[in-house]
Amino acid sequence: MPIFDQGYQHWSGQLSSHAWRWLAITRQGLRVGMKLPRVKRTLFVAWLPALGLAAFLCLWGLIERKSDLVAGLAPALRILGPEGIADPRQFRVQIWTLAYTYFMDAELWISMVLILLVGPDLISQDLRFNALPLYFSRPLQRRDYFLGKLGVIGALLGMVTVGPAVIAYILGMLFSLDFTIIRDTFSILLGTIAYGLLVLVSAGTLILALSSLSRNSRYVMLLWLAVVLVSNVMSGVLMTAERQRQIQQVAMAPYQPYQQGAKTDPQQSLKRLDEHLVDSQNRDWRPLVSYLKNLQRIGRMLLGTDATMEKFRQLQPPEQRVYYRVLHMNPEYPWYWSAAILAGLLGISAWILNRRVRSLDRLK
Repeated sequence: MPIFDQGYQHWSGQLSSHAWRWLAITRQGLRVGMKLPRVKRTLFVAWLPALGLAAFLCLWGLIERKSDLVAGLAPALRILGPEGIADPRQFRVQIWTLAYTYFMDAELWISMVLILLVGPDLISQDLRFNALPLYFSRPLQRRDYFLGKLGVIGALLGMVTVGPAVIAYILGMLFSLDFTIIRDTFSILLGTIAYGLLVLVSAGTLILALSSLSRNSRYVMLLWLAVVLVSNVMSGVLMTAERQRQIQQVAMAPYQPYQQGAKTDPQQSLKRLDEHLVDSQNRDWRPLVSYLKNLQRIGRMLLGTDATMEKFRQLQPPEQRVYYRVLHMNPEYPWYWSAAILAGLLGISAWILNRRVRSLDRLK
């Protein structure tokens, strides 16, 4: 009677290439995540800004056509000046840019909540139950494992950012009934998609790295809150103090002495102060403390938000423009400062994952 060895038999054959094997991990992760009631509630809340964006773009399309359905909204166009009232299409790019900027700002916070609910368990649970040997005994490589886990984050973020942004764009284009809208606004859609991919890669890799640091997902949640919430509060306190100082400067500008005790013209004083504020904002380091503000800075660059805000500032009366800069415009420091910080975090996250998640031949 033959006797067979029932122990583990190492297979040394040649694996066929399968670029989509990571999808199995993503599907399982989504299946588990979508069973959580809190995730479903968060997704429902996340779609409310998307509905608002779609409704606004449809409404603006009717305004451009000067439809009788929105005739009562004509007084609201006074903020665009006489040119905006006569031809709203002149401000199409600016209006769409602001709409997508506010949408992405709202969804960025909701995305952080979704990551908090789903992300901490992605790797920490595998470490806790020693599931890595089970994964890597299959025809999986570490990159497949990482892509599968990152795909869970990507699918959830796509549901609340890129997907709704594309649907809202199509609806806004249909209500406009003007083919030139594609030429004018397609770059905004591309910028929104790129922004969503940036959030996915940066935040997704970061939460995976944090998840690999502990077998207890509660500790991972605390680390994530420290990175997102605490850093944002610290940056907000610093920026608020600086903004209050700038407001005091603006209030006192017309009364400051000029050239040996003589008082300057208020308009000239405000103009010089505006130039000083531009230089100060271009060197402001305070937003760099916040992880979210670094993401938002890259997003504003991709969407062209700062140029849009400057155009709206020029519509204000000359004496109000410096106030508008202080109260409504974000610091315009170089975007590559934030890019460098995010790239550094990405590199640290990749190093942590490489150290903490080992393939089967490296497990001890």
